[in-house]
Amino acid sequence: MNKTHGVIGLVAICLIVLALSAMGIASDFFTRLGLDLDGLLLILASLLMGVLFLIALLSIARDEGWIPQRHKKEAAVAAPAGKTAAPRTAPAKPAAEEVVSARGEGK
Repeated sequence: MNKTHGVIGLVAICLIVLALSAMGIASDFFTRLGLDLDGLLLILASLLMGVLFLIALLSIARDEGWIPQRHKKEAAVAAPAGKTAAPRTAPAKPAAEEVVSARGEGK
């Protein structure tokens, strides 16, 4: 089994779960469960499964290149060549300073 068969299998599973989630939400209204406790539980469970598998499907599509990735323009991010900032250095500690612990003891 090669990579494309595995990807197609994952996409098929995601699409099946998305379809079942949509059918679960639709069945809530067709069976007139409405917004009582059972209806809300069915709606929320269907939405949760649908959103999770939609995120997985979008992630697979982006990894496979089916959805183009947005790249930031490098020219806008990079600083102009003439105005580069010098790196900051930490101030030097005087040699006479001694590290003191919380108990007041020296090294």
